[in-house]
Amino acid sequence: MRQGVLGFVSYCATMALSDMSEDEASVPKITGEREARTRGEMAQEHPPTAADDGDLRARRKARTQAMIHEAAVELFEAQGVKATTVEEIAARAGVSARTFFRHFASKEQAALPGQHRLRRAIDALELPDEAELGPAAALRAVEEMVVAVIAAEPQEDLWANQRVRRILAEEPDVRGLATAQEQELVVRLRDRLLRGGVDGLDLMSARLIAETAMLLWRSCWDHWAELADAGAAPEPVEMYRQYREQLRRLLA
Repeated sequence: MRQGVLGFVSYCATMALSDMSEDEASVPKITGEREARTRGEMAQEHPPTAADDGDLRARRKARTQAMIHEAAVELFEAQGVKATTVEEIAARAGVSARTFFRHFASKEQAALPGQHRLRRAIDALELPDEAELGPAAALRAVEEMVVAVIAAEPQEDLWANQRVRRILAEEPDVRGLATAQEQELVVRLRDRLLRGGVDGLDLMSARLIAETAMLLWRSCWDHWAELADAGAAPEPVEMYRQYREQLRRLLA
C-alpha cells in the first residue's frame, strides 16, 4: 500500500554575515559606547517577546528538519535505504548524528516529515459545540481541516513529493513506516474527536470519521501523484474534494 506523503520545507528568516550583499558589508560598523547605546534604544523600542523567541526556534527547527529530509531523500535515491546510514545523512545535511536524532527517530522517518503538518492540524482541530449537529458537524470540521492542510502545501513541495513517492514504491521499509505513521494519525484523530465533547459522538463514530479521513487523504495523494507523473495533475485541494464528493455519492 502506497502512502500519499506531503513534503515538509520551511524558510528560516535568519541570515549569516557571509550572505550579506556588498552594499551591506560596506556599511561602517557601530562600535563602543555608540553601539551599546544603539542596541539599548532598539531593545526599548522593540523588546523581544516570548512569541518572537518561539517563532525563531520553530523556524530553525523546521529548517534543520528540511535539510535532513533533503539529504535523506538524495542518499536514498542514489544508493538505497539499506546502504545509507544516519551518519551519512547527518554529514550531508551539515549536522551531527545527535542533532539528527533530535528531529527523527530513524533514517526511514527522515524521508516522511510531511505528516508532521497533519499531526499538528489534528492537535489544533476546533470541533463544533455540543449544541450543533453532533457527529455530522465533527465530520465536516475534519474535512475542512484536511482541506486547509492540503491548501497550505507550497507548490514546490508538491513536486518534491514525487521523489518521496518513488522511494515509497521501491523501499518496503519506508513504505511500512508510512503505513504505521498513518495508523498513528488515525488513533490521534479518533482520540481528539472523543476529547472534543461533541454530543452523540461515540467511539464507533469517532473511529469511522478518523478512518474515513485518512482513507480520503491517502487516496487523494496517491491519485494526484499518478496524474502528476502523466503531467495532468489538478490542484490537490480539488482532487480531495472530488474524492470526498464521490464517497458521499457512494454512501447516499
